[in-house]
Amino acid sequence: MPMENKRPKPTYSLSPSLSFLVGVSVLFCSVATIAEERLSEEIIVTATLRERTLADIAGTISVVSDEEMQSQLTDDLADITRYQPGLSMDTASRGGNEGFVIRGIGGNRVLTVIDGVRSSDIYAAGPSSYGKDSFEVDDLKAIEIIRGPASVLYGADAMGGAVLLRTKDASDYLTGNKSSHFAFRTSSNSVNEQLKTGFTWAGQLANVGSVLQATKRDFNEAEIKGPGSLNPQNGETSNWLWKANWQLSDSQSLRLALDHNKETIDTKLENELSSSVTRSVGKDTSTRQRISLSHDWRLDSIIADSIRTQLHNQKSEAEQYTEQTRTSYAFIDPSNPATYGGVTADRATDFDFNQDTSSAQLLLSKQFNAASTNHDLIYGLNYEITDTERPRNRCDTNLTTGETSCAIPSYPFAPAEVFPNKTFPDTETVRTGAFIQDEITLLSGALSIIPGIRYDRYQMNPQPDALLNGTGDIANYGGFSISDVDEREVSTTLGAIYSLGDHYSLFGQYAEGFRPPNFDESNQAFVNLGHGYATIPNPDLEAEYSTGIEIGLRSSFQDLNFTVAAYNNDYDNFIESAFVGSANGVSLFQDSNVGKANIYGAEATLQWQLNSNWRFQGSMAVSRGKDKTSDTSLDSVDPFTAVTGISYMPNDARWRLETTATFVAAKTRVSAQDRVQGEAYQLVDVTGQYQFSNNATLRFGIFNLLDEQYARWSSIRGLAANDVSNIEKAQGPGTNFRMALDIQL
Repeated sequence: MPMENKRPKPTYSLSPSLSFLVGVSVLFCSVATIAEERLSEEIIVTATLRERTLADIAGTISVVSDEEMQSQLTDDLADITRYQPGLSMDTASRGGNEGFVIRGIGGNRVLTVIDGVRSSDIYAAGPSSYGKDSFEVDDLKAIEIIRGPASVLYGADAMGGAVLLRTKDASDYLTGNKSSHFAFRTSSNSVNEQLKTGFTWAGQLANVGSVLQATKRDFNEAEIKGPGSLNPQNGETSNWLWKANWQLSDSQSLRLALDHNKETIDTKLENELSSSVTRSVGKDTSTRQRISLSHDWRLDSIIADSIRTQLHNQKSEAEQYTEQTRTSYAFIDPSNPATYGGVTADRATDFDFNQDTSSAQLLLSKQFNAASTNHDLIYGLNYEITDTERPRNRCDTNLTTGETSCAIPSYPFAPAEVFPNKTFPDTETVRTGAFIQDEITLLSGALSIIPGIRYDRYQMNPQPDALLNGTGDIANYGGFSISDVDEREVSTTLGAIYSLGDHYSLFGQYAEGFRPPNFDESNQAFVNLGHGYATIPNPDLEAEYSTGIEIGLRSSFQDLNFTVAAYNNDYDNFIESAFVGSANGVSLFQDSNVGKANIYGAEATLQWQLNSNWRFQGSMAVSRGKDKTSDTSLDSVDPFTAVTGISYMPNDARWRLETTATFVAAKTRVSAQDRVQGEAYQLVDVTGQYQFSNNATLRFGIFNLLDEQYARWSSIRGLAANDVSNIEKAQGPGTNFRMALDIQL
């Protein structure tokens, strides 16, 4: 039966040296890389599901353009956060980049979308998590980050915000009268000895435009400054993207996109070596394949001015394979005491995480006038099915006898964990949604009111099989069983923009978000008798909710723009694991709705074109967060961060030089006294480019110019203060270099 909706209504100080550097930076530095447009030129974003300028949006959206990514020598999505205060990336030692954290909220509470397709979920499995490393930044023409709840337009999982990845089209290369384009690119990165190569072809034949991009990279483990070191590693990725746009008529077009990414990483897991493990190596492989078909139709009818129909399928498969030579207790002979200390064996472990998503979306827009007001309406439907599985297998082979066992105890005579098994059942998740949002303009265009509402239905259908009970039937430890989930939710938003004249405007927004319990949280059913614990399902889990309020002021001059915004976000029903008792001598842990949190803060950006050659920019973010259940500070909230600097380009635009300074305050408000705190640090980067000709451009970057030793807060938060080894491994690189060459033929 459907579950009843029970939705509840929902100090950082600078050191003297840091204060001095902030002051100096105002004179000498600029934020990140500067795009080549003049300030008077408007940046177009699509985060509201239609093309809008930033000035026409009643909230904060950060945009990173293709030009910025190239000039910043961006290698992966983690690099996007480098010059974006209030935005960070979670990482796992073996799992790589896990996902974005926006204003202190991350994980599956932030939605990542590529060309309208929901990316695979993050599956947190300790150091071997599965995350967001299957996207090639060379394919992207823009990244848009919605800072705050965004469920009205994007549905479930956008309770903390959304990251929208937009890939390039043939039209991005075939400007003017060009009918074909071919380019070659290569780059290197000293941090991990990466070498990247790729090419782009675009062409227009009659009414069909196509683009093909291919990228390959080889890399090793990253360097870090200080006494720590990471596991030796080498890896490679290959990626290709093909998109075609067929202009069927003046009013209709058809677009097809095929996207494929594969990454393979080999790692010597030296951190796992011990007296019982003499060899440990990992081979991790992940693939992502996507096909998208969309149809655009301008029909100018009473129902809609335009209709977009989209069909998508995306499949993600991740395998983490580990080989060890170690002591095994799977071959103990009770009649032979010589075996009680275990035997030497080869262990093969294969843990997978796979998702397959198919979706359909109908998007309609309509403009009309009524009662002295203008309306710009957008509404639509979406339907999405996701299949998720987590197969696990592990077997030991006795090196003396050749015998193989997949029933493996952790210590002598312990109850064995039986493989293969699953920690949660294969699950089909169905998301159905309908939304409508209107932009109402009145007072002769001085005021815009933007209300929106969405209805979502979330159905989760587990499909248990024998492998779920490979170690022990969870029903024997309290009568727990797997169950379906069926939830319905209504989300609302209300935004407003008021013009204060030609140069200033006020904006504000109230927005709601939600995240229903996923396959793992609702129905994890795993028993480990060797260690005496079990994770049990919870059929009564409800969705997590967020409500956000944001107000701000924008200015718009010919050569000077700034934005200042303050926000307050409340989060309720956070799903957290807790001890709930014991049964038959086994400790029981269960996910429950026990968490409440509040995060508030302020953000500001400034752009100033000093003259035709010099340009200044700056941005900052400060926030505080509190776990209202435990009355402690939230470790997920970043410390105060500011990024400032200056760029220079001569009149002939042949070359450009930019200096960027990043200032991060100490992080002293943490969840417990034994948790690590973050030290303040300052970074200086220098990037530039030289254009040899119209067809050849060299870009270069010197990062951490002053060779500072530092650790980003996202890399160390939550660690124990005395966990010296992992803190040392989380340090950033010292002075490092990047270089890129782009050639058009």
